[in-house]
Amino acid sequence: MTRVLVLSDLHLSPTHGFFWNNWTLARDAANAMAPAAVIVTGDLCINGPDSDAEVAFAAAALRRLAPRVLALPGNHDVGDEPPGQDAEQLVDDGRLSRWNTAFGADRWSFDLAGWRLIGVNAQLFGSSLPAEETQQAWLDTALAAAAGRQIALFLHKPLFLEAAGEPEATTSSLNLAPRQTLLATLRDAGGALVVSGHLHQYRDRTVQGLRHVWAPSTAFMPSQSLGGDPRPGMLAIDFAGTTPVIELLRPTGMAELDLATIKGHGRYKFLRDMPPCPPQAA
Repeated sequence: MTRVLVLSDLHLSPTHGFFWNNWTLARDAANAMAPAAVIVTGDLCINGPDSDAEVAFAAAALRRLAPRVLALPGNHDVGDEPPGQDAEQLVDDGRLSRWNTAFGADRWSFDLAGWRLIGVNAQLFGSSLPAEETQQAWLDTALAAAAGRQIALFLHKPLFLEAAGEPEATTSSLNLAPRQTLLATLRDAGGALVVSGHLHQYRDRTVQGLRHVWAPSTAFMPSQSLGGDPRPGMLAIDFAGTTPVIELLRPTGMAELDLATIKGHGRYKFLRDMPPCPPQAA
């Protein structure tokens, strides 16, 4: 088997179950397809940076996946790198420790056919934490040991929206300085594919010879399409050949939920602030 599935932006919570049904549909579809691995590209939680229970709940949910699971954190799991969507939830050592206790690691390397799949913690890029330097050294080693395999990189945030030189500080993608460092690292290693989540839509573009694929959310529709397909779903990627074959999958019954409607069109700034509504049959 040379196919993996990519799930992203699950937004699970034991107290706020808005997206639980979509998750169970994605989970059951993944189990039925029996891929080589299920890669989860971040935002497993709603309020993971401040909740042991929420991170534990997401970890328990992923244990219901039968294939091998390779999970990566997002800003709703360990906090954001500066400037961040929420100044009260920036990534720090304690939040990283909570994730690593639940999931074992925030980065991984996995060889499949002629490819080396590498997952990294996007929230460390530009964080200035000691873990950022540690991850870079680990990444350099993982790339150097690829032994001629093609490189596919997985992380929560995309490297950029439209162009590698975007200078503005943003919460939508990596910022300029860490982006340039990562792109140089990938260029030197012959990187071929970057797969990310975060923006809740599917998009597939090649920029300067590097293919950038955005995974859709399983949870809800984005407020802006950014040129992508906004419908919830997941990706299947087959690494049998030199060019990955990527398919957008939408399990039957997956609801096209609108986040603005759920949050009362501005009544609540964050989902975590809303009255509890636990998932049914969790």
